[in-house]
Amino acid sequence: MSNSAAYEWSYVDVEAERRRELRAQLAQETARSHHLRGQAKSLRRAYRTAKIDVDVITVPASADSTELALALDSARRINQQAEAELSRAAADVWSLVPAETEEQPTARPATARAAAGDGRTARAGEERAAQVRAAALVEAEALLERDGPACEPEELPLFARRLEALRQARSAEEARTLLHDLGVRVHRSTQRQRTAARTSALRAGLLDALEDAAPEDRRRLAAAVAVAEADDPAGLEGEVARAVARADAARGRSVVADTLMQVLRERDYAVGEDFADLLAESGSVVVPFGEAAGTAGDGVVPDGYGVRVALAPDRRGLTTVLVRAPESGAEDRERVGGSAGHAEDRADGEVQRWFCDTQLPTIEDAAREHGVDLARTSALPPGVRPTAVAPDGSWPDNGLAHDRAPDGGPATDERAEHEEDQAVPAGRRRGKKKVRPSRSTTYGQDQTRGR
Repeated sequence: MSNSAAYEWSYVDVEAERRRELRAQLAQETARSHHLRGQAKSLRRAYRTAKIDVDVITVPASADSTELALALDSARRINQQAEAELSRAAADVWSLVPAETEEQPTARPATARAAAGDGRTARAGEERAAQVRAAALVEAEALLERDGPACEPEELPLFARRLEALRQARSAEEARTLLHDLGVRVHRSTQRQRTAARTSALRAGLLDALEDAAPEDRRRLAAAVAVAEADDPAGLEGEVARAVARADAARGRSVVADTLMQVLRERDYAVGEDFADLLAESGSVVVPFGEAAGTAGDGVVPDGYGVRVALAPDRRGLTTVLVRAPESGAEDRERVGGSAGHAEDRADGEVQRWFCDTQLPTIEDAAREHGVDLARTSALPPGVRPTAVAPDGSWPDNGLAHDRAPDGGPATDERAEHEEDQAVPAGRRRGKKKVRPSRSTTYGQDQTRGR
């Protein structure tokens, strides 16, 4: 076990993650609805097809996962129905015989062809052309039935002309050429439509994801996504993800601080009311053991011991360090010799072992029960060095955890063994006195502290 320990914390809000996932899917379906609505309007305006209604589902920002799931199901049903209706409308357009078909050379009479060559060979060629033409028509109609609704509406009349030209193809080679040309045009049109739909959905997803970013990141990146209206915004995905991750870490810090405050209070540590706020603001907070020291047995943990908790400002780092109050006499350790010094060393070692063997494991387990996982990254075993002395002024003035470092941040070295050497001065200082009068903590303890 450890005299001090460093952790990497992690916290997952299951409901929040579920809402985020559903919101992202709903944003894609909403973009799809807008795209289908645009297609329906284009078809109706250009070809007077039947009106197709495409409702766009919206939900309030406060919607929970159940509301979002229902909205997502509704949006999917509406879009599927709209796609089926658009498919039928598009088929009506490309299957119509165009008023003006592509000009075709006049075929020579059968008698002229027979006169030009062997009649039997000519008839075989005509039969072959008819077979190829029929097969090409079947393939072309299947292609348009499958991909026609996904094409750009303005391309549909061209497809209709190509299909009519295929019906009138005079040779197998002409039928094959017309079918190939139709396939290429359909493919290119569907690719353009799919790219536009994918870009629209991506843009909608990025804007939705930015709702979870910090306000300054949200404003900056939303403007960048809007500027990329004519381009593919995929280049912004990484930056948006990093902005959301930063905001998630900030929200997680607050949750971790609140959780530690609750866990320490449940174990009768002398936790002050401002503990969570100071810790979440990159503070380093000293917490006296308070009544928790009584669990070690009478006299095992003398008055003046506690733990310093620090959250790293720029990563998911947490450190816990066993500390002693300045007035506990620890600053005179080096001047104490003989049996008295050895006795104090033994007593300090007992406190370290008690803290490491019984306190840290229960704090870690309790934090996990509250949804905050603490994974140890380094540790300093008990007995390696004396318990660190909290810098003068860092010990709570009223016996309750309170204070932050002078620069507003904690010492955040990865190695916990360096933590005890970092200063953690307090905002509330006491005058120097030989003896402190009795005072009460939150838990009603009467404590006398001598300097």
